[in-house]
Order: sequence, then structure tokens, then C-alpha cells
Amino acid sequence: MTIELDDRVVRVGCLQAAPVDDELVILNLDRNDYNWLNPVGRAVWELIDRPCAVGDLCRRISEQFDASPDQIAADMLPFLAALVKQGLARVVSSDFAAP
Repeated sequence: MTIELDDRVVRVGCLQAAPVDDELVILNLDRNDYNWLNPVGRAVWELIDRPCAVGDLCRRISEQFDASPDQIAADMLPFLAALVKQGLARVVSSDFAAP
């Protein structure tokens, strides 16, 4: 799946996650696997607890990690696509209302 800057993404709520220092481990019991996120990945994970436009996400991460939004987007788009492919996040419509 290709992720675009105007897409909105949200993490899947039924996963277990635990911080380890400044990183994060996510356990996906449905797939019987885990994912390890570095500090940037952890920051993204924390921001997508509610639907977030990818462009806004790139801007917020660029402010937090002192990089340009374009630099962040170059890494963010494939990262988010991988999260979606692995069943850790999903793309939602712009009118999605989080519970």
C-alpha cells in the first residue's frame, strides 16, 4: 500500500506495547510477532493514537527531531506503509471519528 501525505493513519488499538529506554516494543498477538521501534518510530507511534494526517505527522516529527519535513517524509511514508502492511496501523477516511 502506498501512503500519501494527505492520508490519515491511526494505530490499531488491540496491540500490546512496552517502552524500553527511549524505544518501544510492540507485540502483535494475532501474528505472534513483535516489532521494535527506535525513538523516532516510538514518537510516531505515540502520535498516531488518534487519526493523524501524514503531512501533519511529518511536520510534528520534524520539529521534535530537528529535520526538515521533506527529510522526514522520505522515511515516514515507507515506515507507515510497513506499519499498515504488518497490521499495526491503518489508513482511515478524513471523516473518521475516534472513540
